[in-house]
Amino acid sequence: MEIAVIGWGSLLWCPGSLLIKTRWNRDGPELQIEFARISSDGRLTLVLHPNPTATAQKTYWASSQFADIEQARENLRLREGRCGLKEIHACAIAEEGNRLHWSADEIPTEVKTKIGAWLSSKKEVVQAAVWTGLRTNWEEKRGRTFTTDDAVSYLTELRRHAADAKVVIDRAEEYLRNAPDQLQTEVRDRMRAVGWRDNPLPDILYEARPSNQGKST
Repeated sequence: MEIAVIGWGSLLWCPGSLLIKTRWNRDGPELQIEFARISSDGRLTLVLHPNPTATAQKTYWASSQFADIEQARENLRLREGRCGLKEIHACAIAEEGNRLHWSADEIPTEVKTKIGAWLSSKKEVVQAAVWTGLRTNWEEKRGRTFTTDDAVSYLTELRRHAADAKVVIDRAEEYLRNAPDQLQTEVRDRMRAVGWRDNPLPDILYEARPSNQGKST
């Protein structure tokens, strides 16, 4: 079984212990993703964030070194560090047909629809996929529902206190600016306007583009 690891954030430029046997492909499933989670070190991180008004973002995928889906999930969990296995989601095409098996019932319907359709379209290449299913923790961290405005306010607050928390603001800016070029979310657009410009990742991270495919903007 060939297993795809679906990624969209620091997994691409800081894979750590993730074991993959290819570089990153640019034609992953289109998912609704945003800088909507506050990490333990203060960064805003990209997570799945279903939002009917948001533009879906094209993700990336690479082939896992593992042929067993539970081993691939555990390897991704080890790389992520602070999340449990229940937050590492998976989908596999059943051997007896085109039916899909999911690792968890609580995977959002929108995510199932997008990843299921993508995996079915790729079944000659990959037969399963794993990804990090973390969601926003905004209410826990900020006491209110996530909004783009409040995410920008949070980053502005970090900048205002940069002298007292320089490491935090440096990490937050690095994460946002290093996000892969296909991830152009509302928060990223807003922060680019105040000087946090995109930091292009090196081409060596990616599989070669088809000759008829232009560069992303």
